[in-house]
Amino acid sequence: MKKLAALVGLLGVLGAAPALAAELKDVFGREVPIGKGRPTVVLYANKGTRDELREHAYQFVYDVRAGKPIVVVRVDLRDVPGLFKGMAKGEIRKSHAESLDLMRNLFQEHGESPPPELDTSLFMVADSKGEPHASVGLKKGFKNVYAQVLDPSGQELAKGPFPQSAGSLGKAVAEMTSSPSHARVAGVVR
Repeated sequence: MKKLAALVGLLGVLGAAPALAAELKDVFGREVPIGKGRPTVVLYANKGTRDELREHAYQFVYDVRAGKPIVVVRVDLRDVPGLFKGMAKGEIRKSHAESLDLMRNLFQEHGESPPPELDTSLFMVADSKGEPHASVGLKKGFKNVYAQVLDPSGQELAKGPFPQSAGSLGKAVAEMTSSPSHARVAGVVR
């Protein structure tokens, strides 16, 4: 009986070790620094929401720039056949570079220099099994982008369908900044 209890305890410790050791990595193998000192905007997307994300995300990120959030795009690959998941990850890598170029252009259109931290503020994560998406209630093949705002310690402050909840999401990011300046937040001048 003691051996069985010891074995169960050992399995429990070994089972917990990978969960503690595993850190979220993006499609380039970089650690995603959620909860490590900067606010975070998490956008949940899939291949069917790509156009919607592109249409609204860049302006939203520009609008909340004063908060200097990291942006994490979690791409659900549950509806991508297994043989094509590697190709999908390659497309996500290309989208990362395109997204950075589009953000640089947006800053320049507004007469601003892109912030030096821009390249280290965007992370794209390919989620093959879709657990994070399922945890926020998104079923395989969902039709709308979903977003969360996390504080610098990783605690959720706001969430909702995107872009419909952009105002409350932008407000959550803005409230974390101590800057008294008037900032344009998600299309609203404050």
